Amino acid sequence: MKRLQRVLYVTLVLAILVLALGLRLRAVRLLPIDYDEDDYLGAAQRYAQYLAAGDVGGIVAYAYNYEHPPLSKLVYGLAVLPLPQAPLLAEQASTLPPASKLPQPHMRVARTVSAVLGALEVLALALLNPLAGLFLAIHTWQIKYTSQIMLEPLPSLMSALAVLCYFKARSVPAERMRRSLGWLILSGIALGLTAASKYTYCVAGLAIAVDFGLQIFRPRVADSQQVIPQKFAVRNLLLWGLISLAVFFVADPRMWSDPLGRLTQSLLYHSDYAQSAHVREYSLPSWQPLIWLLESVPWHPGVFVVALDPLIAVLAALGLGRLWRKYRVFALWLAIGFGFLLIWPTKWPQYILTITVPICLAAAEGFTKIIWEPLLRWLAPGATALSRWRLTR
Repeated sequence: MKRLQRVLYVTLVLAILVLALGLRLRAVRLLPIDYDEDDYLGAAQRYAQYLAAGDVGGIVAYAYNYEHPPLSKLVYGLAVLPLPQAPLLAEQASTLPPASKLPQPHMRVARTVSAVLGALEVLALALLNPLAGLFLAIHTWQIKYTSQIMLEPLPSLMSALAVLCYFKARSVPAERMRRSLGWLILSGIALGLTAASKYTYCVAGLAIAVDFGLQIFRPRVADSQQVIPQKFAVRNLLLWGLISLAVFFVADPRMWSDPLGRLTQSLLYHSDYAQSAHVREYSLPSWQPLIWLLESVPWHPGVFVVALDPLIAVLAALGLGRLWRKYRVFALWLAIGFGFLLIWPTKWPQYILTITVPICLAAAEGFTKIIWEPLLRWLAPGATALSRWRLTR
């Protein structure tokens, strides 16, 4: 019976991965050129030139779009490196309308890289909870911004891995501390790569840090997690933080020269931009992120096969209590991330991707609470075999 369940579980996860990749590859073909795609593809072209020439100094000194770390753009640069060179896209202000045309096959290849990264994020979540992975696979905002040449796919994946690896480290039995430490190191590496891709996704790291604090001062946890002695929790927090910082420095070539000055310049840009005329022009209310979450993508008719984002949001609200009890760090991620979105003046829709993973996990818990478990109780006792099937591992 256990072997059959394992086969069914693997089959289900692979089916969700295929669905996620298929929906994103469809969006790669159908979505029109969006804001920032020309900026990031243009940066990728230049990084590809530096990579081809082995010009490390050029990579370190390249300053266009300096407000964002370069790792995502370097990944796109590696993707287009083998392609025939195309005329370089102009380096223009990011507030200008997007280009009407982008070079091919460069645009398609870069978008496909995004789609693969987005599908891998779905796979990572589905391994923890297949239903949550399914919700993430069909989430229209997630599909849109992981099917275009945007910064979102890589930090979205890495932030999810940072929290998932940390959660795995917390779930390893106490007698297997070495394995727990290995997962914690992977979490730190993933968070460093997150920071080297886009700063806003580091809200996931804040959630992990708060959960560490709760371990130290309030060590009670869910039944599935170990209670770590205080001195080891402090040691683990320091190790995890140092690994994250080291990986961030290594993965962000801009930091290799005048790291403090360049980091300050990059962070100050976001503060200034949040108060800029371009942001104030849209006059979006503080609760705009909630509006984005309560609607599916309102543009691009015919691109998205299903549009269930409002249902996912409602199910997530119903599953918050269970999320806290079973997946505390994910609940912290959702609370800290949503709080940040409410207070940060810039309200672009892609920002909600910083919290779509915990939202989909909460939605899976909400579905289990109000639909799946009542259905099993209604079918019992005749459906004994079905009642043993679990939506999560």
